[in-house]
Amino acid sequence: MVKLKKAILFFLGLTASAVSAQDKCEIYTDTVVVNAGDQYHMFFKAYSSKVKTYLESNARIAIDFETENPDAVTVGGAWFRAKKSGQTKMKAVIYQESKAWKDYPDWNNKLDSVSFVVKAPEDKFQAALPDVPMTWGAAKATVVSDMQQKYLDFSDTYYTMHPTISAEDRKYFDWFATNDFEYPLVALGWNEDGQLFSSNIVVNDAGRLGHNAESEITGYLASQGFELLGWDDMGLLIMYRDSDKTQASALVLTMQGQYFRDLNFQYTPDKPSTGISLVTLSMPKSGITRHGNLLTVDVNDEKGEPIVLYSLDGQKLMQSVLKDGANTFEVPTTKPVIVRIGRSRGVKVM
Repeated sequence: MVKLKKAILFFLGLTASAVSAQDKCEIYTDTVVVNAGDQYHMFFKAYSSKVKTYLESNARIAIDFETENPDAVTVGGAWFRAKKSGQTKMKAVIYQESKAWKDYPDWNNKLDSVSFVVKAPEDKFQAALPDVPMTWGAAKATVVSDMQQKYLDFSDTYYTMHPTISAEDRKYFDWFATNDFEYPLVALGWNEDGQLFSSNIVVNDAGRLGHNAESEITGYLASQGFELLGWDDMGLLIMYRDSDKTQASALVLTMQGQYFRDLNFQYTPDKPSTGISLVTLSMPKSGITRHGNLLTVDVNDEKGEPIVLYSLDGQKLMQSVLKDGANTFEVPTTKPVIVRIGRSRGVKVM
């Protein structure tokens, strides 16, 4: 059974100076340990000036992984997976994004790269979840002060990495670096009154969440009083704890040119109802970009498909039908939204 990590007052080498002092891309550790068969990404704790300059006028980068031994570790563009126990050297390469394909590299414009080693043990292992607050309604100053005793305040660095996020949107989230390859970031969400509304854990290994099945994380949450209600139409968990009115759910989070998972806890006064869908959904093919309250969808093979925007608590905000070319929609909120195109997976857009 996975357990919550205890609060720590040190960050194993992750300090404010380490994040910003050197002009190069950095990751948490040069050697990562993974479960064979699970799909992983790589979180960057710092970008080089070349990458940051590119992002000042472009919405996204693109990531491509390279492996020295494809028999040991296979790659699929922006993810890698150990095929068996053992180890190999790898590289995460950052490119400019293709003008034609969302999250696809422009192979002629490499920006930077980071080398690392992947190790996969014989036996699968579990990974402890970071400790996040669920004291809904607590004042921001109090909660942030407590979080700074456990993790590194990462908000300034995060928004430097994502300069297209507006100042208005930034006030709703604070980010913290965990120095944990498995769960690299924690984000806290605030309502208009500056009170805690949600806690989010960025999940690297989607296998720990499971897909239309109980998993390592559902097992732990059940031990903490959460009831498993089922799975959403992406096959991701929906759980609820009545004692503190907390809903647990999960989303696909587009970040750093990769598709991480977001384990979300938020205050929900009424127990949600959901069914179990066994449909396996793919990612949308169209490019999705948000600048402030304008959402642009560059259609690719999805003409005529419905597009629906949801708030993070599941409220439908807008619905339309995609046309050829660039489709622009006004988003009726400054907060992050879930974009769903046809029968594709929902994607969280900041």
